[in-house]
Amino acid sequence: MSGVLRVWLPRAVAAVAIVIGAIVPFLVSDYDLFAVSRVFAVALGVISLNLLMGFSGQISLGQGAVFGIGGYAAMMLIRYAEWNVWLAVLGAVAICAVVGAIIGLPGVRLGGFNLGLLTIVIAAVFPIVLYRFSDFTGGQAGITLSGAGMASPTMALTDAQWMYLVLFAVLLLIILVLRNMVSRRVGRALAAIRANPILAASMGVEADRLKFSVFVISSALAGLGGAFYAFVLGLVVPESYPLIFSITLLVASVVGGNRSWWGAIAGAAVIVYLPSWFSAAVPSDTSAYLAQLVFAIVLGVCIILAPAGIGGLVARAFAAIVPGRAGPPATASTPSTTHSNRQDIQ
Repeated sequence: MSGVLRVWLPRAVAAVAIVIGAIVPFLVSDYDLFAVSRVFAVALGVISLNLLMGFSGQISLGQGAVFGIGGYAAMMLIRYAEWNVWLAVLGAVAICAVVGAIIGLPGVRLGGFNLGLLTIVIAAVFPIVLYRFSDFTGGQAGITLSGAGMASPTMALTDAQWMYLVLFAVLLLIILVLRNMVSRRVGRALAAIRANPILAASMGVEADRLKFSVFVISSALAGLGGAFYAFVLGLVVPESYPLIFSITLLVASVVGGNRSWWGAIAGAAVIVYLPSWFSAAVPSDTSAYLAQLVFAIVLGVCIILAPAGIGGLVARAFAAIVPGRAGPPATASTPSTTHSNRQDIQ
């Protein structure tokens, strides 16, 4: 009985959550949909960070800059090249994949702390570049669209409802694809790299090649989130992508759980709604500083009390409800299991 519950309870909860998510746009106002759409777009950026940090063990403190590049790329392709929205999204994803490849080539070999330094430099330089090339980026005013970023194709849905449903579908598709990817051979290879890169290499894992591929995919996902985020807001400005934004995405990843796809949505909700709540409660300039202080406190509490984040807490709750719930796949390789692990990874 517990085995059936162990398999079907998480699926039932996920199905209920998806049904509720699908009917939400018909129950709430367009203003609320605007906020939730922001959460979904930011969640794509957090998911890209989870893939990079949680599953491949690489550090990036510049994911916010790649997210911003995606937004600017999409808006500039529409403004200057007159591409339609979907082509602009694909173009932004491709550009961010190229950016990820350029950063990833030296970054994979640098690894660890040095990779973190490289990416934080990119995050710091990105807003400066936007101001320096203001003829193309619009400078402080940024780039705006004359109409809705993603207009509804039918009179039955408002633009806000259409935007929400598109983002909801894209988010579910991305989570499904990544979940399948990390639960198979690629995931086992990444787990081996995280546990012991030397041992992983001895088992035939091409660590540098795999980490580079993950870096490129992660950058493309960040660009996808950035493009949709720009469409939700209807504009891109340099103030949206300072260095602190990359740190904020990192906070969302830790708070949600950097190995939890659903936790990424929770983490994104925290960083989107928390400043709004503070602005409403403390209507002054100090609300922004208070929100950053709370981010720091929440991050510290999560690291100490819940290192697996909200996703980890939910997994523990399931384990308590259904005893015997299977834990995460083993990552360490002992001599007696090395041969079988080599076969699994290869």
